[in-house]
Amino acid sequence: MEFFLVDSDKLKVSLTRKDLEEMGIRYESIDYSDENTRKALVSLLEKGRAQTGFNPRRAKLYIEVFPSQDGGCVIYYTRLQGGEVFAAGRFVPGPSPVVFAFDSTEALIQACSGAKRRYIHRILRSSLYLLEQQYRLVIWPLDYSDHGSVLYFSEYGRPVGEGAVLAAFTEEHGKLLICQNAIETLAELEG
Repeated sequence: MEFFLVDSDKLKVSLTRKDLEEMGIRYESIDYSDENTRKALVSLLEKGRAQTGFNPRRAKLYIEVFPSQDGGCVIYYTRLQGGEVFAAGRFVPGPSPVVFAFDSTEALIQACSGAKRRYIHRILRSSLYLLEQQYRLVIWPLDYSDHGSVLYFSEYGRPVGEGAVLAAFTEEHGKLLICQNAIETLAELEG
């Protein structure tokens, strides 16, 4: 269980499969109308407040839940400033993967280095493949509202497309180079 203060209005909580089991919930069954889910979300918010200082100060909160690769999930608590409207109880599916092609190692490493500094909190996970003599970076972006991470990678690589089918095609036909945390791993290589 990890708590990260993204900014003064947003708290990120990363939970493993074991964390969810200990709370008696599963990602697939998270439902705010369920009493056990509500208790878990409130408990996590309190722990996050104690560990990071996140304080929504009686503001309305927008809660987003995304699956993680290990069977856990990532929860974002966002304090609303007013004027934002979200349908009550709306289920937001996990992020759709986006695939980028890079012709050179230098461009790939430079893109990942910058992304680690600016956008890593907006990307659920990333993996790297070699396909058709090009590096293929697959990212699962979390920034639905402004697509900042996708636009950033578009400056360095060519967007191939998005969606689970394209990611599965890349996984099936490409040579796996880095299974997860590709951005962080490649950013370490910049010299």
